[in-house]
Amino acid sequence: MPLIYIIKILTSILLSAESYNMELKSITMYENSPFNYGISDVWGYTDEYGNEYAIVGYLNGTKILDVSTNPESPIEIIDIPGPSDNDYYFHRDYKTLGDVLYTVCEMTGGDMGMQVIDLSPLPYSQPIQYPTYNYIGTSHNLWVDPDGYAYIEHGYGDAINIADLSNPLYPIQAGSFGNLGSNTHDIFSHNNIAYVSNGWSENFLICDISDFENIEILATISDGVTGYAHNAWLSENGDHLITTEETENRTVKIWNIEDLSNISLAGEYLAENGLAHNVHVMGNLVYISHYTTGIRIIDIFNPTYPVEVAGYDTYPQDDGAGYYGCWGAYPYTENGYVYASDMQNGLYILEFEPIYAGWLNGNIYDNSGNPIPNNSEIRAHLDNRVFYVENDGFIHIGMPEGEHSFDLFLGDTNLGEFTINFVAHQTINQNIYMTGEILQGDPSGDSLVNIIDILMIINVITGQSTFNEIQFVSSDLNQDNNINILDIVLIVNIILGNI
Repeated sequence: MPLIYIIKILTSILLSAESYNMELKSITMYENSPFNYGISDVWGYTDEYGNEYAIVGYLNGTKILDVSTNPESPIEIIDIPGPSDNDYYFHRDYKTLGDVLYTVCEMTGGDMGMQVIDLSPLPYSQPIQYPTYNYIGTSHNLWVDPDGYAYIEHGYGDAINIADLSNPLYPIQAGSFGNLGSNTHDIFSHNNIAYVSNGWSENFLICDISDFENIEILATISDGVTGYAHNAWLSENGDHLITTEETENRTVKIWNIEDLSNISLAGEYLAENGLAHNVHVMGNLVYISHYTTGIRIIDIFNPTYPVEVAGYDTYPQDDGAGYYGCWGAYPYTENGYVYASDMQNGLYILEFEPIYAGWLNGNIYDNSGNPIPNNSEIRAHLDNRVFYVENDGFIHIGMPEGEHSFDLFLGDTNLGEFTINFVAHQTINQNIYMTGEILQGDPSGDSLVNIIDILMIINVITGQSTFNEIQFVSSDLNQDNNINILDIVLIVNIILGNI
C-alpha cells in the first residue's frame, strides 16, 4: 500500500457544514396556515422549447412557476385552486405524463379527485384545466407510469385506483388493486412491476401488474421494516429498491432485489435529524427530502456503502425531529436545477452539478507504527461526519469526490489532521501515518520512559488517580484494554533495554 505522511498536529474545534455542493438560486414563499403548514410537494415540467417549470403545492392549490427566465426570481404562471379543507398538513401530490399534469390531495372541498391540467400551451399561453377524474375523492399520493397508467392511492374501498391515460386529458378507470395493500401510502412501477409502500402494515409489496384482473404479489419486504412503510423508488439498473419509513430513527434502506426469493438489505443511510421523508433516484444518486435537515443527496454506486455527497438545509431553524422542513425534492430537470419544497420556508431552486462518491481503505498508525486504537474518531472538516477506527487501525471512509481533510480524535484529544483526495467511484487503498506519536510507556508525557511512569501506573491500579485517553493508550502496553501489573513488567523491560 502507498503511504501518506501527515505533517500537522491540531486541536481546532470542528464546525458542521449543513449545506454544500449545492448553490441556492432562490426561495419563493406563499401564505401558510395559522399552524405554519401549507407548502407541500414539488414536481417539475420542461416544455418543448426547453423552458423549465416548478410545480408546488400550497395552502389553496397549485402554483406553476417559470424557473428558466430568471431562476433568482421565478415567475408565477398560474394558480390552480384545489380542495383546501380538513387536512392539517395540506397534502398534495403531482406527476406528469408528457405535457399533462395530474394532481391529487387529501383535502376536501370543491373539485375533489385527480385534477388534469394540459401544460402544452406553455410558454405562450396558460395551461388549460380539463375535467377532474372523480373515481376517487381524497388521495395522498399518485404514480404515473410512462406506459400510460395512473396509480392513485386513496382512503376508501380499494387502496389503489388505476386510471388509463391512453387519452391523457380524459382518464378512464381501468381497475384497482382490490384488497391488496390495504394500508398503501405510495406506489412506484416499472416494466409491469409495482412497488407498494404499505404504511403501518410495515412492509413493501412487489407486485406483478401485467394483468389488472389478476394482480399478484411476487415478494414482501418486511424483515427489518419497523416503521411506517412510506416511499420506495427503484434504482436505474433495477437491482435495488430504495425505501423510507418516515418514522424517527428508521433508516433509508437499500434492498438488493435481484432475487425476489432472497431479498437482502445492502446498505442504509440516515441524516442528523433521524427522519427521512421521500426518495427519488436519478442515475447513481438518490435525492432525499429529509425534513429538518433539508435535501440530502447520496451516491449508491456502491449500495453497501452509500455516501452523502451534497445537501442543502432548507430548514435552518434546527435539525430536530418532527414533521417540519423539506417535504419534496425534484431532480429531473434538464438545466441542472433541483427543486425542494420546505413546508415552513417555501420553494427552493438549487443548482447542482452532479458529484460522486469515492472511498478510502487502509490502516492508520502513529509514526512508530502502532495502530491507532479502535473506536477513535475521524471527523471530516466538510460537515463533521464521523468515521470510527476499527481493529488494528483499519479505516473505511466514503466521501464526495475531491480533496478532504480530517481530524483524528482519541476521546476529546485531537491527535492530528490528514488529507485525502477522493476519486469518483474508486476505492483508494492507502495507509495513514500520523506524526503525533503516542509513546508507549510514557503516561507522564515527558518523552521519557522511567520510574515516574511506573509510579503513575501504580496510582491508577490502586485507584488513587485516573488516566485520560492518551495516558491510557500509552500505559496499556499489552493492549488488553486494562491497566495492570503486566503493563508495569513491560515498562520495566523497556527501561532495562530488553524490548
